[in-house]
Amino acid sequence: MTVVFAQGMRRSGTTILFDLMWDDGRFDCWYEPLNAVRPARGGGSKAREVDYAEKVEEAKRRFLAARGDPSLGPGDLNWGAPRAPHLEFEPSWPPHVRDFVASLAASAPRVFVKFTRASHKLADLAAIRPDAWFVHVVRDPRAVATSHLFRTDPAVKERVLREGSFFTLATGFDQWKTETMAAHLVATRPDLARFAAEPAFVRAMLVWRELYTATRDGARAHFPGRHAVVWHDALCADPCGTLRALFARWGMQPEERVLEWARANVRPAKPWHGPERAEWSRAADLLGLAPLVAEARDGHVG
Repeated sequence: MTVVFAQGMRRSGTTILFDLMWDDGRFDCWYEPLNAVRPARGGGSKAREVDYAEKVEEAKRRFLAARGDPSLGPGDLNWGAPRAPHLEFEPSWPPHVRDFVASLAASAPRVFVKFTRASHKLADLAAIRPDAWFVHVVRDPRAVATSHLFRTDPAVKERVLREGSFFTLATGFDQWKTETMAAHLVATRPDLARFAAEPAFVRAMLVWRELYTATRDGARAHFPGRHAVVWHDALCADPCGTLRALFARWGMQPEERVLEWARANVRPAKPWHGPERAEWSRAADLLGLAPLVAEARDGHVG
């Protein structure tokens, strides 16, 4: 029996890994089970015509019906953004959320569950399945910040580029509630209050640091010897090698069809905006990111 939990910050490439795991066919795959119930055709990558959210919605209905608690509805299983982003920073889930995740982990002999909302909940995941594996998907914080500020919206990207405002933008990066999460951190953590006046790209990287370190520390503490890092750029550059290395950890080999799909569909990683700009170095120094980036990049499973 192989249960795999995966977590990564939004815009880090978790859906790329999910697409690959889905295509392998031997895992019961669950896409963002704590997301709001809404269609997710192809997930974040839009690479497939499959609605990944459909089976999650049905699983929520079955779980709530079996639980028989009239005070609970599907919205109560949306734990984190967009409903309440601050919940992602709490160290544990309430019983009904933990039990729902446990029901997914027990859905088949082999299970893969992909999260962007579980960065601080690794103790709960380990309690649910002490024998599980954990995969941490990480992307360079500069690329993450670029993706959040451009919001995958060509009109927004064109406006920011036209104005030359990328490094001075103060707001408008809340599509995935990263702006709200940054505001929560600076308002509730005295040691982070000094970041309140920093531009948007720095605050996006502040959230990256918080989520990265919480996930890294949780993996070390609760999945010793059973966790792996997937570096986004390496996954994009060599998806087949990454998959082979991951599956080897689980005593398996990926199916040839998924390797063929990876060769045909996974694209090289996109560069971050203005890589030559000194603002990136200042932000990295301010946040102490250089050793974290090196640690994650060098720890890639492949």
